[in-house]
Amino acid sequence: MPIYDDLREFVEMLDQKGQLVRVTREVDPILEINAIVDRLARRQGPAVLFESVKGSELPVLGNLFGSHQRVAWTLGAEDFLAHVRQKMAEALVPPEGGGDVPDLEGAVRGSFMYAPVADQILPFAPLLGNLPQEVTEAPCKEVVYEGDDIDINRLPLTKLWPQDGDKFITMPMVITRDPESGEINAGTYRMMYLDKNKTCMHWLPKKHGNIHCQKAEKMGKDLPVVVAVGCDPAFQLSGCYPLHYPVDEFMVTGLLKGRGVKVVKADLSDLPVPAGSEVVLEGVIPAGVRATEGPFGEFHGYYSPPKETHVFEIQRITTRKDPIWHMATTGRPFTEIHYMSKATEKMGKARGFVGASEIVDMNLAEEGASLYLMIVSIKKERANQARELIEQVWQEKGQAEFVTNVIVVDHDIDVNSLSEVMWAFSLNVRADQDLMISDRREQDLEHPGLSPRGEGARLGIDATRKWKEENYTREPPDLVTMDEGVMEKVLANWESDGLNG
Repeated sequence: MPIYDDLREFVEMLDQKGQLVRVTREVDPILEINAIVDRLARRQGPAVLFESVKGSELPVLGNLFGSHQRVAWTLGAEDFLAHVRQKMAEALVPPEGGGDVPDLEGAVRGSFMYAPVADQILPFAPLLGNLPQEVTEAPCKEVVYEGDDIDINRLPLTKLWPQDGDKFITMPMVITRDPESGEINAGTYRMMYLDKNKTCMHWLPKKHGNIHCQKAEKMGKDLPVVVAVGCDPAFQLSGCYPLHYPVDEFMVTGLLKGRGVKVVKADLSDLPVPAGSEVVLEGVIPAGVRATEGPFGEFHGYYSPPKETHVFEIQRITTRKDPIWHMATTGRPFTEIHYMSKATEKMGKARGFVGASEIVDMNLAEEGASLYLMIVSIKKERANQARELIEQVWQEKGQAEFVTNVIVVDHDIDVNSLSEVMWAFSLNVRADQDLMISDRREQDLEHPGLSPRGEGARLGIDATRKWKEENYTREPPDLVTMDEGVMEKVLANWESDGLNG
């Protein structure tokens, strides 16, 4: 499959494949658009382009990521997991003789993006084979709004659910730079409308963008910010991955696509802007300013309560000619946002598989909002291995910190079948020995079941078959399985015996 440099190329491909529906009647961005997108996502329906939107000249694109297949296509692949595993494995193979390193070093040190952190990121050379491609002119700057012309009411911001606090920008790529180290971050943080040139910025305390902002505030400085809407879908998806500095979303996108993201320098700062973006908002997070955000209909199916957030002040808007506005739905699983979460899960799988991990398979179960319940299968090689893995998960950073419950099963259990998982749980778990409960610690602030908010213990369950070394004194029983020779004979004659019908 081809590799796509911007949203428009991807939308054109979906149209050609019959994976895009166009709605020509006028639709309301207040609730109506999301009602349609949510219903499509829950039916694994196509992406949708609303060509006539009340109150705005921009068409609205929704449900772009509303199927596993479309998520894979963002990387130019048919199978997301297989593609990521291959790219990661290739990245771990060093270049013969190190011939590419001098050119790479020159490219990094000469980059407006990476020159300030060159010494920190050069050791990650395997991830830098497809650096961002820096350009001086870009489609995202074809139209410019500044001064009194700045008014985000012209944009078709959507209100998703009846009790939401206001309209939201739901698919922004928010780009910031650490004011101390110079590292770059791009994250998907929703933004609630406040005024024609102001929004809330919803980034949780441990998110990199928030950390950058906290550092700037301590220094008494405003934090420069770029918000890109309607990016290259592969880059947009990377905003969901749990990455660790100095690796950033631009690097990972280049690695997985096999081609660097095209970027242009922002007008008001030294931040990179995806060159093919449809709409770009430039501005600052002023130090010490807060506003009330929410409620908001969250990915777990409950409204999150109002909260104090940072404020984004918009100082410049640039767009492509005839721009497309990209939104996404959220809400009770399983909907569009959860397909994106599953991509994050597959990134974790690929990392484990490439590193010859003990993990056989993993499922961030949709019943846990694709975040709070992790089911892992392992090829058990030693006593207490499941308990060790649970402890390892609890020590992970990023999204793994929000996993509330971990269940570990044997390799022959399908982690995607709750029936099989519950069978293993019911027969292998001893409540007095196989449950692990962590100390109370910080968790996801949006988890509706925690009190006080964002604080609680975590549960680990060892549902593997037990060994004698794990205080199992009985002779372990054999599993009930059919003789392999008999099964081969049955399958060989299955169709001729007329059993397909």
